[in-house]
Amino acid sequence: MTSFVFIAFQDTDNARYYVDAIAADNPHAEIQHQPAMIRVQAKDRLDIRRETVEERIGRTWDVQEMMLDVITLGGSIEEEEDRLSLCWN
Repeated sequence: MTSFVFIAFQDTDNARYYVDAIAADNPHAEIQHQPAMIRVQAKDRLDIRRETVEERIGRTWDVQEMMLDVITLGGSIEEEEDRLSLCWN
């Protein structure tokens, strides 16, 4: 069985930066643009790194900020100071 993790964002300016950063750190990820939503999915794991997001948005970023734009996600969350990962344990 293939296990995919995913995160779906409201299609906002901030979310576009997050998606760009996720794509840079996860070249295996699939990005789906839907009406008012952007879904990112990958087999087994997605990493969202603070450093990459900060490069995109041009300022200091707290991982928790992202939750304002998240619609839903699938997978177990592993959160550290500098990254948030979705995976299946």
